Amino acid sequence: MPIIIRMKKLLFFLFLLAAVVAKAQYFQTGQDPSSIKWRQINTENFQLIFPDYYESQAQLLAQKLEKVYDYASYSLKYEPQKISVILHTQTVNSNGLVAYAPKRSEFYTTPHQAIYALDWLEQLAVHEFRHVVQIDKINSELPKIIKLLLGEQGTALVFGTYLPWWFIEGDAVVTETALSSYGRGRLPSFLMEHRALAVEKGVDSYDKAYLGSFKDYVPNHYKLGYYLVGNARERYGADLWEKVMERVGRKPFSLTPFNTALKTETGMNKVELYQSVFDSLAHVWKSEDAAYVEPGSLTISKPSNTHKNYEYNHWLNDHEMVSYKTSFDDIPAFVKINQEGEEEVIHRPGVIFYESVSYEGEWIVWSEQIPDLRWSHSGRSRIQLLNVKTKHKTSVDTEFKAFAPVLSSTHDQILVVEADFSSNYYLTVYDVASGKMVSRYQTPENNYFLSPQWLNKKEAIAVLLTRHGKRLAKFNLESQKFDILFDRDMGDIKQLHISKDKLYFISAYSGKDALYTFDFNTSKIQEVYEPRFGVAYPAVNAAGGIILSDYTANGYRLIQPVELRSAELTHVQKETYPLAGSLAGQEKGVPDLHTSDNASYTSKKYSKAANLFNFHSWAPVFVDPYTYEFESGVSLMSQNKLGTAETVLGYKWDSAESYGRLYAHYIYKGWYPVIDFEISRASRSSQYSQVTEYVQNGQVVSRDTSVRSFDWRDINLSTTIQFPVNLTRGIFHRLLQPEIGYDFTHYKADASVPDGFPGGSFQSLTYRMYYHQIRKRSYQDILPDFGIIVDGSYVHSPFGDHNLGSLLSGEGIMYLPGVKANHGLRLYGGAQKRLNGDHYSYSDDIRFPRGWKRTSTKEMLVGAVDYKLPLLNPDWSIGGLAYVKRISASLFFDYAHMIRNYYSNGQVTGTFSQNISSLGVEILNDVNFLRFYAPVQIGGRVSYLPEVKSANVALLLSVDFSSL
Repeated sequence: MPIIIRMKKLLFFLFLLAAVVAKAQYFQTGQDPSSIKWRQINTENFQLIFPDYYESQAQLLAQKLEKVYDYASYSLKYEPQKISVILHTQTVNSNGLVAYAPKRSEFYTTPHQAIYALDWLEQLAVHEFRHVVQIDKINSELPKIIKLLLGEQGTALVFGTYLPWWFIEGDAVVTETALSSYGRGRLPSFLMEHRALAVEKGVDSYDKAYLGSFKDYVPNHYKLGYYLVGNARERYGADLWEKVMERVGRKPFSLTPFNTALKTETGMNKVELYQSVFDSLAHVWKSEDAAYVEPGSLTISKPSNTHKNYEYNHWLNDHEMVSYKTSFDDIPAFVKINQEGEEEVIHRPGVIFYESVSYEGEWIVWSEQIPDLRWSHSGRSRIQLLNVKTKHKTSVDTEFKAFAPVLSSTHDQILVVEADFSSNYYLTVYDVASGKMVSRYQTPENNYFLSPQWLNKKEAIAVLLTRHGKRLAKFNLESQKFDILFDRDMGDIKQLHISKDKLYFISAYSGKDALYTFDFNTSKIQEVYEPRFGVAYPAVNAAGGIILSDYTANGYRLIQPVELRSAELTHVQKETYPLAGSLAGQEKGVPDLHTSDNASYTSKKYSKAANLFNFHSWAPVFVDPYTYEFESGVSLMSQNKLGTAETVLGYKWDSAESYGRLYAHYIYKGWYPVIDFEISRASRSSQYSQVTEYVQNGQVVSRDTSVRSFDWRDINLSTTIQFPVNLTRGIFHRLLQPEIGYDFTHYKADASVPDGFPGGSFQSLTYRMYYHQIRKRSYQDILPDFGIIVDGSYVHSPFGDHNLGSLLSGEGIMYLPGVKANHGLRLYGGAQKRLNGDHYSYSDDIRFPRGWKRTSTKEMLVGAVDYKLPLLNPDWSIGGLAYVKRISASLFFDYAHMIRNYYSNGQVTGTFSQNISSLGVEILNDVNFLRFYAPVQIGGRVSYLPEVKSANVALLLSVDFSSL
């Protein structure tokens, strides 16, 4: 046991050191278009920063946030300090986040089609503000020494290192559920995955449930966290997590403060709590499953040991169907399936928006994300149409961001849900041939629309998001009026499908996502299929045959029910969600976010120029977040709230030469080109040996050697201008990036310098062109199935006091599929030509064969082949020390042809050629150490060098902090 503890402490120290460097990195989400003019509203507890056209929505959101403040902070017994909230209104993504270093929250204001029955901005206000309370509470409890030494990154470090993600997100999901009548804790689609897993496969180990698997599907930490945080609160009281967080904040120097605090409050650590909660849930779920009588159905999709989903279903004819298939081992595709389960890939689309696929006859219609050429917080949607039979493809570009497209029966018009930059929501009709808008409809209360369907040429059916929940509604697109078809809370309503005189839809009314019908003639609602866990995406053919996506522990399978029930809604028991109700009872109530007090806050300009700097963190060591440089010294870091300017200031000490260097690095991303500027200055001392000869009668009679010191200074300046162009379309990620750089180094010495000291300036210009086109990877892929990377550069010194020569280089990579799924082949080629300068020459730009020590060359051609394959997905837990998710191998061969210089007395006298090569194997393990969420890839490389008949071994190690 003592050995295990010492190993844990050693690993913990190493991860803490790595985390300090990682947290010093800038957490960037991207930039908004430079044309936006920004304004701000300051309330007592929030600073809202938003585009000037978003004023009215920002005023409403400010009121909602102030109302949420007391409610969302209640159960953690802490009122956080004021925080900035940045609103990204042009993005096509729907998200929100809270971060420290720098401290802020960011709202992506465009709602998606899978939201639960609450206004999107209200969802963000509740969920994201709970994160604000969490992290600010940790900050308030931390010892002052951490904040004095590290600034905001100290809080981020403790928060991200000690609190498991299931707690961070689970607590926020619990809060959104307890503080509303909805929330994800009342969504069967959110809750069913753990139920299916426990019933069909059993309860996973804690490590697998939290850290994931490459072999089996594991529900995410939002879902895991809701069950753990919610059930623990129900058992041990509303103040449980407040006490745990208090202890974590106060004792950050202990090895496991979260576990210790949890053990103190519950008598169990996090693994024991997980086992206790899920053993209890599994017992209940298995008892309920034993009582379930499954209706008769035919399974169409073939059984698989790999996780697969069949979604967005459609009858192509009486014996063939189309589905959107996703899986662990392949990228998504529309597939044609016959009654025997045989499949044929029709098309692989790009990134599809949630719930934004429909069909009409032989046509598939979907809404696809199109990123902006430059701005990460901008983009648009494109409506794509594909004819399954003819493979003809066309598209419609909408004025605003468009979702859930539906093609008319005459194939000439498309109905979409639109959201503009000001969060106005519309039902809009576009003409397919011309792409022009035909009509646009907005409700008086600006309700959001979901899952629209054509009823006829003039009318449509859709789910309407109201302040009372989701409602089925009929819309007259000509008269601009609507009627609620059934004014009763059915929970989550989605995936409408009209067949003859009935509307088929999925509802969460019973506590499962079940299939219901609405009769247009009688206005009656009936439940017609009650699933084991949940169903989705109904499709009905002309003969009345139904296909459904039926959820299992291995994903959504495709079924055709042969027995349907006709249960009136009065005979269906509505789910009450006892856990959600219990959690709500622990809060001070539900905030009323629907009413406004008609008061407005003062709004004023937010100047981009005046807010370029926002110093948030520092450290008693020098840390460069771009190069991962970690040295003795000090550092000060800034990132502005709009994410357009980053600064590192510092002083670093070179212990080898005993001198210090002042350093400044500034990057500006607010214009189209990205401008990177770096400057440093150092005062340095060196020594040289001076030989004095004593001569008599022309003869040297003695020599004295003395060591003399001299002082000199250097100034280094570099500027790089990049022009990134995001050309991503479909299944290929594409980036074109021209780049130009200027480097200046000046050496200034005093009179004591020896002869030959290279004083004066060294100046260089660099030109670079980079391009990649890489196919999307599946979850289990190690390499993409196809891709190319081309990178060329030229650097020279056309002016300055010294000629550094030049270096022309180019390299390329091609990815190809392997002989089996998830195997991959990577081909590399590189070439460079160097012209030496007067004193120095440029360093290599291309790879060198693995296993060889790099040497200077005049010209070099390099080729390499790598074949990578997975060996095992073991999901091994090793006593809390490590969790091994995947073991993979790579076979490689490297070759280089070099032309090198002969030297004589320091002068080049000729050239000679040399060929070297290496071959070998790399074994890599994807591991999570100490249950730390960021995965580590660790392994080794054995290289054999045929030319010298020797071998060497190297350690391989990398940490993926992007997962945090």
